[in-house]
Amino acid sequence: MELFSEEQINEIAMRHGFIKRNRLISATSFLNSLIFNDVDSDKRSLLDLKFDLFKSARINISKEALHKKFTQEAVSFMEEILSTLLTHRLASFVETNMSADNPFKGIYIKDSSKFKIPKRFADNYPAYGSYGKEGALMNIQYEYELLSGNSQSLSLTKATRNDQQDSKETLNDIQAGGLYLRDLGYITSSYLQAFNTNNAYYLNRLPKIGVYQKIENEYRAICWKDIKKHFDTNTITHHEMEVYIGKKELIKTRLVITPVPKDVASQRIRKAKQGGKRKKGYTISDEYKAKAHFNLFITNIPNSVLSTKKVIETYRLRWQIELVFKTWKSHLNIHKCKSVKIERFKCQLFGKLIWILLSTKLFQIANLLINRRYKSKSCSTLKFFKACKSLKQELRAVLQNPNMLTKWFNESFYLIINEFIIEKRMEKLTHPEILAATLAG
Repeated sequence: MELFSEEQINEIAMRHGFIKRNRLISATSFLNSLIFNDVDSDKRSLLDLKFDLFKSARINISKEALHKKFTQEAVSFMEEILSTLLTHRLASFVETNMSADNPFKGIYIKDSSKFKIPKRFADNYPAYGSYGKEGALMNIQYEYELLSGNSQSLSLTKATRNDQQDSKETLNDIQAGGLYLRDLGYITSSYLQAFNTNNAYYLNRLPKIGVYQKIENEYRAICWKDIKKHFDTNTITHHEMEVYIGKKELIKTRLVITPVPKDVASQRIRKAKQGGKRKKGYTISDEYKAKAHFNLFITNIPNSVLSTKKVIETYRLRWQIELVFKTWKSHLNIHKCKSVKIERFKCQLFGKLIWILLSTKLFQIANLLINRRYKSKSCSTLKFFKACKSLKQELRAVLQNPNMLTKWFNESFYLIINEFIIEKRMEKLTHPEILAATLAG
């Protein structure tokens, strides 16, 4: 698991002008201190960094000199390290789930997560709406492939760059044969059309868009009151229709409908009414009230590959990325930062993200080993990353001395992986069980 040699790190640092000649603090020691420092960045002082450098590399540097190291060149250096790590793939044996008989070449899940940062960064990262116009807001866009666990993309953006804009700018990244699960914010007509062009698959919630049935060569809007009546008079748990969606250019798709509990429907209607009060003349239509009683999914996956019931179950896999973001915030404190100069803020944030990617690679290995021992079980994201924080200094020592890797793996890491297995709760399927059913077709 040797990812970077000191030679590589120095080459990247020199290319960005971060290291121009031999200095007291090396690129490697600077990088290691930002990745493995035990003090969270919202509490981390220059003195903490100074002590870490002395303890780990016997470097004695003044706080003033250390402060000056946080430059735009340092930010560019850290950003390329993150970018290089993002494209790194573990040995092919880790990707055992990607077998030839899978109906999909990969299952790609993407979402974004916003978090508040100190107001001094508002010029670079402005907030908006309910977050407060005078504050500052950072946005993380992340995508990973569920079968292999490989990260596909990870970027820091302004919160004002919304998911639809990200979707529009990344259409060329859609892989043929891949299944893409995304939240409503990404879904546009151009996004859906791109899947037909690229021979890929989407599975999403139905966005706010026109929905029509083709009857006798005429496109007629769906009547949600009729659909609700159909569910009310028949004991069914789901229903499927072939529909056309869009505005000008209509897209043919499968629409899968499943009812929600009455209290959920009531809550949706109540929120819509509250929102309507802020708009003069706006009232909730009977059609909207009927539609509020359903979860609605659209997909271009053939029924022969994924049945109606499995479409509903498979969409639940999207919540894995919600767990990822929850983990990053709960156990890795990605959203916590200190009011320091922006170059230091960015360097420390990139250091956190690099640690996350390193931890994710360990997660891949743990997940593989659990899969091999117990075919229907997988590694729990929350359990693993909570424990991984306590392994930080061990991993630091291993990466600084790759000869220790095999011994550390056999005598430490390998012995605890059973503690990370996902526990089945109540009657709900675990995500490994959903995944197994999805791949079975």
